[in-house]
Amino acid sequence: MKPFVDFVLASIAALFPVIDPIGSVPIFLVLTAGVPPALRRRYAWKIALNVILLLVLSLLIGGSVLRFFGVSLEVVRIAGGIVVFHAAWHTMNSEPKLSNLENEAAVHRAGEHKDITFMPMTLPLLAGPGSIAVTLGLAAQAGRGFSVATVRNLGAVALAIGLIGLVIFLALRSSTLLLKWLGAGGIQALSRLLGLFVMAIGVQLILNGLADWVISLNPKL
Repeated sequence: MKPFVDFVLASIAALFPVIDPIGSVPIFLVLTAGVPPALRRRYAWKIALNVILLLVLSLLIGGSVLRFFGVSLEVVRIAGGIVVFHAAWHTMNSEPKLSNLENEAAVHRAGEHKDITFMPMTLPLLAGPGSIAVTLGLAAQAGRGFSVATVRNLGAVALAIGLIGLVIFLALRSSTLLLKWLGAGGIQALSRLLGLFVMAIGVQLILNGLADWVISLNPKL
């Protein structure tokens, strides 16, 4: 039992700083400004579930899929940075958000809101190239073959992913409290301000991907 618990704790320690569920809350608020509270809560659940499914899938078959298509993590990181930058640019240059009255009416038009649960919240922000890379590393540490130890270790990593998914849901779910404190005007100002930082995250992802790609071409650098 102790090796299983140790592997769970080690997996959480490795994944949590990379996924950063708490740090995703301001970005989530920016991307869901004007979204009805009920729909925002549904988004929080879907994002957590998407992260769990994507990382568990990466744990089991991620390395094989990337090798089959000849896609490197560096390329995934660059593409993810472009997606984040585009989302932030749209946020900073969009029209004013819905008024309170329109926001209440929007509950009946939930389908009109852009679904950000997979792109960009799940991929690349939470379950991005860094998280996938760490998951692939944990899969390698779990062992190879179908031994009892390997299955046990893979189960430990999957449990760690599930626990982090729960933290993601709770963190994003509580973002509505911040929305109530700031009000509609405060969220509009926060959207403009944080949009710049979200753009910076996208640029950083692109630069990191380019740097890793250059290093992969010449490992001696």
